[in-house]
Amino acid sequence: MTYDINTLSQSDLLKLLLSVKDQFSIDAIDGEKAKNELEQQEKALLRRKQLESEIAKSGFSRNEILDYISVKNGKELFSTAVESDKAPRQIFGNFLYEGELSILFGDVGVGKSILAYDIAFFVSGGGHKWEGLESPNISTLYLDLGMSTKQFVSRYKTAEPYIPDTFHRAMIDSTKLSEKEILPEVTRLIVGTQSTDNPPKFIIVDNITNGFGTMTAATKMRDLLSELKNLKEKFRLTMLLIANSKKQKLRIIKLNDLGGWTNHINFIDSIFAISSSQVGNEFKYIKQIKSRADEKTDEVTTLKITKEPYLSMHYINYTYEDAHIDREDTSLLLLRISPEQEIKLLQMHKERKRAFDIASELGLDTGTIYSYLIHNHLL
Repeated sequence: MTYDINTLSQSDLLKLLLSVKDQFSIDAIDGEKAKNELEQQEKALLRRKQLESEIAKSGFSRNEILDYISVKNGKELFSTAVESDKAPRQIFGNFLYEGELSILFGDVGVGKSILAYDIAFFVSGGGHKWEGLESPNISTLYLDLGMSTKQFVSRYKTAEPYIPDTFHRAMIDSTKLSEKEILPEVTRLIVGTQSTDNPPKFIIVDNITNGFGTMTAATKMRDLLSELKNLKEKFRLTMLLIANSKKQKLRIIKLNDLGGWTNHINFIDSIFAISSSQVGNEFKYIKQIKSRADEKTDEVTTLKITKEPYLSMHYINYTYEDAHIDREDTSLLLLRISPEQEIKLLQMHKERKRAFDIASELGLDTGTIYSYLIHNHLL
């Protein structure tokens, strides 16, 4: 019998070597090593068959699933890592990275949608410039489950020159659909857009708490998040869900403020929140709550709502949450600063000293310094 070794699989070749060794007692062939290798090959083949059985049940194609599975040893993890493995691309600063399923939450009326539309315009390559951030220029789909087209046009009538063609907005009137129809309709929409010439890879769903009704109850939330995560992975999307938090006073934002969503935290890659500031109604801040792609920071980003060039939020600076929460009335905080301290504070601020250094020099806390600077429009 003749063999073409070029057409033999590795496991068949090992079997052939063992057969030759047994028949001719060839010591040059390490039988024990060949047997161990053959055993590993057969185990790998069995695992692959089991995997393909699971793939068949999942509804995904074999190639789609295998794209997501990778096993590497310790050295390979670093030596074979591509750039995207080493450093995920930022979508919106440290708050949101490519390929994530994320949640932005906050009180009703705090400005979540204003911020979300700002992010959508920016990510798609338009909008205004965010301090220190570079737009990833990704085609974006904003699924608005709350605001009508008429309301959108009225709010953003001066924004037209700033909105690129890579930004798309969809509206589903959830009041005209039964609860069982909403999720399939959203799924159909997202799947349908992926067959276009420039499919949107950044999806925002606003507002998932109101739009999906009792689907966001604890018993059904897992199914909702599971479906959205499957869509994200199948089409390699980045998704941002907008959600309402539990009503609260101006105090430190915690993960528990997100309510029932915290029961399914493993579905979610990153979480950040927006809240009002005690400094003034036009001031807001965003805080990172969870991140898998970056180290969580104690600093928060201070924003100011403006109507120029359209209704939007603009970056002010990085501060600490103490400067914004309702520890005391702002006027009481500012009374802590004596006239002599105020003169020194203004001089040090002019010299571009850090708020932390100013506070240390004056014997005040950093929150009081930030409150003074923000209140007097010095930041």
